[in-house]
Amino acid sequence: MNINQLSALTKLLSTNPNEAKALIKLVSIDVLKSLGESKYSVILQNKTLTAQSEKPLSEGAKYWSQLSQSKDATPKLSHLLKMPQLLSTFQSTGIEYSLKELHTLLNAKKPEALLKQNILEHLSSANTKEEFSSASSLLLSLQSNIFTIPLVLHNSFSLVQFKKRYNTKTKKTHIDFYAALELLGPISGVIALDESVIEIELCVAFVQTKIFLENDLKNFSYNTINISLIENIEPLYDTKHHALLDISI
Repeated sequence: MNINQLSALTKLLSTNPNEAKALIKLVSIDVLKSLGESKYSVILQNKTLTAQSEKPLSEGAKYWSQLSQSKDATPKLSHLLKMPQLLSTFQSTGIEYSLKELHTLLNAKKPEALLKQNILEHLSSANTKEEFSSASSLLLSLQSNIFTIPLVLHNSFSLVQFKKRYNTKTKKTHIDFYAALELLGPISGVIALDESVIEIELCVAFVQTKIFLENDLKNFSYNTINISLIENIEPLYDTKHHALLDISI
């Protein structure tokens, strides 16, 4: 991997959390149970509360949502988007990188070998079946040439994925990436490198995220950056499509 090509990704991840919260106003919620009449018991920032949603929600699922509340009224959830299950899956691996550690990993001479070594160390010391299975999924992802990296960012659990490929027709190196971020929602994209020219295509799920990033383009010194709004943004690697055998430890 080339850290110069991936610097755009690390800049996205280091977004100012206060500015993002003020404009995008995204929250992450856990749905405990349905209370009927479009009301749900949810966990928000470690607090349990009752909220209303016009969209049916799945009990036990996690969502990105925008939250609004009038005085003495039930909080309302809107623009809900279900988080991928792999966020919960990889949160139990015991493997977490800080943004600084991610930068060090990407800047390593052999980042794949370094990540593999870290995963294998956690596999050998796993204390539960869940930890072993989750770490094994990270290893399967790496064997599919997809880097899946659990990340602690702004005191919240996030996830980044990327894969390098070469287009023989265009003679360009591409890096596909995906990120699940609490403050920005899901983001996918492609970084294309043609000699010294870097082109970036981004896809985001929320209008306010698009506006926020477009206003922040001055911080990205690249030739071309395009941002598109797409409702369904899928991870590059998902455990539901790469099932493991039942392993006992």
